[in-house]
Amino acid sequence: MKVHILAELNKLEQEHEVEILFAVQAGSRAWGFSSPDSDFDIRFIYKHPLNWYLSLDKKRDVIKSKAGKELELSGWDLKKAMVLLKKSNPSMLEWLQTEDRLIADKYFCTKIFPLQKEIFSPSSCYHHYLNMSKTNWQKWQRDSVKSVKLTLHLLRGLLCCLWIKEQKSFPPVPFNDLIHQMVHDQKIKEEIQRVVELKKSGEQKVEETAGFLFPFIEVHMRELSEELPQFKDRQGSSSESVDQAFRELVMRK
Repeated sequence: MKVHILAELNKLEQEHEVEILFAVQAGSRAWGFSSPDSDFDIRFIYKHPLNWYLSLDKKRDVIKSKAGKELELSGWDLKKAMVLLKKSNPSMLEWLQTEDRLIADKYFCTKIFPLQKEIFSPSSCYHHYLNMSKTNWQKWQRDSVKSVKLTLHLLRGLLCCLWIKEQKSFPPVPFNDLIHQMVHDQKIKEEIQRVVELKKSGEQKVEETAGFLFPFIEVHMRELSEELPQFKDRQGSSSESVDQAFRELVMRK
């Protein structure tokens, strides 16, 4: 499948006259709980030739493509990606921290990776995952029989919030890392792992058995909703560092 994905990325480069600098798996395959019918979601960052950035015209800065039923590719232009990085965009940070990389231009990585800690905003990322969790929680509460996929998405957002609250750093992408670091009760860990295995096997629904997991979700979601932590974001502006990295990447031939 990797050969097929790289071939499709190469087609996009030729079709749009761009250079793809970075490409990763996203979604359930990056998080570690894909099922047999999970799509391949590929996210990438690409660069146009220099003259493209010197135009006064507003141009499309996203490339999207589907190849068959199971492969979806979506990419951001370098400038768009850098603007979002400057804002501590969680999606951008997840892409950068994903280990399942298909393309990783060495120069790009050298310039971008050191900026992650500098631009990280715990408050911005915390509220992103909190809002995502609240939306999923509302859907989850309405269902008498719980969706495996929704349960895992809810748990992932919840654990990301707990990570940021306690660690004051960006949460890891692999779901197992979140479980092992943020869930201290062995019974809860086992229940979550059971749901992960259901997802991997293709099961759609999960019914409460041991009775530990659902109260865990309810208690933590209520706490997260009622008690907003105060974060101290980095002082000073990271704008110049990001701007400089962008200039160097655009100017590089």
